[in-house]
Amino acid sequence: MLLLVQDERGDRTVLSAKELMHLEDYLTMEQSCAKTLNFYANQLQDNQAKQLLQQMAQRNQQNFQTVSKHLNSGQNLQ
Repeated sequence: MLLLVQDERGDRTVLSAKELMHLEDYLTMEQSCAKTLNFYANQLQDNQAKQLLQQMAQRNQQNFQTVSKHLNSGQNLQ
C-alpha cells in the first residue's frame, strides 16, 4: 500500500507501507505519552509541576492531531 500525502506548502510525498507502519507506531506513542502525562499531572499537588505535565500532554496531543490530519487527507495509490 502506498499513500500520497500533501503538506501545507503543497509538496507531495509518497509513503510506503513500512513508513505508514512507523507513523502508526509514532501516533500510538504520542497518545500513550499524552495519557500518561495527564494521569501523573492529576496526581500532583504542586501546581507548577502539574501545569508543566499538562502542557507536555497537550503538545503530544497536538503532534498526534497534526500527523493524523496529514495521513487522513492522503490518497491511497494501491
